[in-house]
Amino acid sequence: MFIAFFKELFQYKLVLKQLIWQQLTIRYRRTALGFFWTLLNPLLTMIVTSVVFSMIMRWPLKTFAIFLFSGLVPFTLFSNCIGQGMQALLNNESLIKKIHIPKQVFVISISVSLLVDAIFSTLCLFIIALAIGAPFTASLFILPINFLLLFCFAVGLTLALSIATVSFRDLPNIVGVILQALYYLTPIIYPLTFVPEAYKWIFALNPLTLFVEIFRLPIYEGNIASIDVYAKVIALALLSMAFGVYTFKKHDRFIVFKL
Repeated sequence: MFIAFFKELFQYKLVLKQLIWQQLTIRYRRTALGFFWTLLNPLLTMIVTSVVFSMIMRWPLKTFAIFLFSGLVPFTLFSNCIGQGMQALLNNESLIKKIHIPKQVFVISISVSLLVDAIFSTLCLFIIALAIGAPFTASLFILPINFLLLFCFAVGLTLALSIATVSFRDLPNIVGVILQALYYLTPIIYPLTFVPEAYKWIFALNPLTLFVEIFRLPIYEGNIASIDVYAKVIALALLSMAFGVYTFKKHDRFIVFKL
């Protein structure tokens, strides 16, 4: 089952590449700034949130901007993969019904295009972060691994949710609310030390807390997360991918009949 999933992706790699390129180009087609929106969207979000919350939390604006940036990077990629990827099968209903293409190609193409967007916007925004005081250390070289782990975790859940969305069309709305709640239940705009001890167990159950940590430490503090944290993150990424692939391959043959 798992071998078949990736074998089909390899066999249709040209289609996959074309769909990825299409996703990257069509997203900003006919817009005045084009691909620059990849940078401007997170930049504007970071500026507005930084100004508001730095006053509330009484942190220096520059310090808080870097802190916020390090938390937004993983959460934005995760939420975009889930929010857009879970509707990939519905959005390509006409194509799926006309020709035979492995269904996972549609989910993976959207996820990969979002990963490319996230990497480019992170590089551009980090240049700004460096200018206002972010540390430039060797720990930053671990970020590609962090992106890969987060990508596997997000894609696994997206594969399972894309199958469920075919049967339950209200699911994207429900997931949208959950993602909004997760934004506030993940230490993105505040440090975990601000959370009362009695409620920290809630954050310990939130896997995104770990993913934010492995990004925040190298970007904001110039350090690398502990081996224990990475062991948990790797386990989450592998379990999520295994669950997603298994669920997808178990039900993908019935997709055409439910669309």
